[in-house]
Amino acid sequence: MPEYESVCRTTDIPEGEAKCFKIMGKLIGVYHLADGFYAIDDPCPHAGASLVHGCIEKDVIHCRIHHWGFGIKDGRCQEQNIPQHNVNTYEVRVRNEELSVSTTPS
Repeated sequence: MPEYESVCRTTDIPEGEAKCFKIMGKLIGVYHLADGFYAIDDPCPHAGASLVHGCIEKDVIHCRIHHWGFGIKDGRCQEQNIPQHNVNTYEVRVRNEELSVSTTPS
């Protein structure tokens, strides 16, 4: 059974925004989309920039440096022919308005 780390309240991340948290030594971005909360690795695997500071477009986050897109729900790199740059996803649990993120990738 996965372990979860509490990161914030649901009201701390408005819909359409994201915040970065350090969980078990990793930087993980938590995103609030219209249909819920999602978490992925925060550093861009291409340039190392923080993805939460990029541009959210529907369910894709675009890196602010080279504009690569990553699926917020599945972690898939949206650029053609480079699936090795996918980012890890993490389960997000909401209980009593508290957000917790799995400490291991999905």
